[in-house]
Amino acid sequence: MSRERVLLLGGAWGAGLFVAVFLANDAVKPGYEPARDLVSEAAIGAGGWVQVVNFVVAGGLLAGSSFALSRVVGRWTGILVRVVGAGLVAAGVFVSDPVPQERVSWHGVIHNVVSVAVFSALSAACFTAACWRATTAWRWYCRVVGIAVPVLFVTTGAVTNSGGVWQRLTIVAGWSWLVVLNLRAAR
Repeated sequence: MSRERVLLLGGAWGAGLFVAVFLANDAVKPGYEPARDLVSEAAIGAGGWVQVVNFVVAGGLLAGSSFALSRVVGRWTGILVRVVGAGLVAAGVFVSDPVPQERVSWHGVIHNVVSVAVFSALSAACFTAACWRATTAWRWYCRVVGIAVPVLFVTTGAVTNSGGVWQRLTIVAGWSWLVVLNLRAAR
């Protein structure tokens, strides 16, 4: 198996495992309400290390896949996926503040800035990848996800008691696209 294929499969696994781990963690973390609480909030308190490791491992695998994506798909797609991967690692290192916030910490500010960069880069990557091995279905899939990610991300911040649901929809849409992109590139 070529090095590029290993990196691409690692990216697919990283994106898929990120979703699987946060969904499993949703079910077992005491006092955590997935419909209301954001995925990042699972890194706070007892058992928070699970989500921190999830961010770091998934981010590392996606950052690794970005080098192969640069060669196989395109330079800008690779760079943007690298931003996503590095941003996930940073989001794990700089734990978020609870929402709603009584006070803002420096690490919470960094986490929030990194989160905006991750979702922005993910959306942009969808558009840069739309022209690669273009079929009508692939172009539409990339464009729909590229538009859905920022719309769902903004909706997450605009609602109060169901932000967790909207954020999970954002992540599932975007990370599923990352799985498909990496698998398609590995073929």
